[in-house]
Amino acid sequence: MEVQHGVGRPNGQVNIDTNLKLNGQPVDKRKFDMPPQTVNARYKRIENQIVFPAGILRAPYFDLKYDAAQNFGGIGGVIGHEITHGFDHRFRNYDGDGNLNPWWSSATNITFNTKAQCLSDQYAKFVVNSDLTGAELGNISGQLALGEAIADNGGLKTSFRAYHEYLKKFPSQYTEETGDKLFYLSFAQVRCSKNTDSYLRGSLGWKHPPDRFRVTGALQNKAEFARVFNCPIGSKLNPSKKCLLWD
Repeated sequence: MEVQHGVGRPNGQVNIDTNLKLNGQPVDKRKFDMPPQTVNARYKRIENQIVFPAGILRAPYFDLKYDAAQNFGGIGGVIGHEITHGFDHRFRNYDGDGNLNPWWSSATNITFNTKAQCLSDQYAKFVVNSDLTGAELGNISGQLALGEAIADNGGLKTSFRAYHEYLKKFPSQYTEETGDKLFYLSFAQVRCSKNTDSYLRGSLGWKHPPDRFRVTGALQNKAEFARVFNCPIGSKLNPSKKCLLWD
């Protein structure tokens, strides 16, 4: 059971007490516990569901007027991200009914852990600099950020594949300039942000890396991105060594 942490919030104890009363009760998969105006999304391991409130189903993530590439790169990347959380280093140990029940083979676990370590090591090398002065603030914790790194990389791969599956049915929707390039630009745009030094220092100990690394970290491992934007091998966004968890 997930407890909503509410330390310092008036409703914190109410949330805890309410959730504790659910202990041992059947899971209600129809319950929607995010306010509709929330601009966020989540994967719920107990219900094995992805949740998307109305607040995130709007620009810049999604708009009916957008080119398909823009929607797949925006909300598509978020959908893929949340789906991938069901297979990250933590939630993969839960079965389809939300029970802690490791179901992968030993060989699969070994391969997964080896590839996941590559991602952890890669993200641990990312240096966070001040958005205001450029001063170095510290390095990302690769281990803390691993779950989000797995989900961001998997989400990008999944949404790009979904976009091209869409184009098989609607090939007239694709042009070179407004196709793959727009897809990647949209993927990056939804995480465009400018942060205070205090926020960035705090992020060094969070599971969510600063937005810029959620973008560049995933793009570095995408050979198709380097091809589309002609990034030279060995450049920042096209390193010779790529961490490919989902081949």
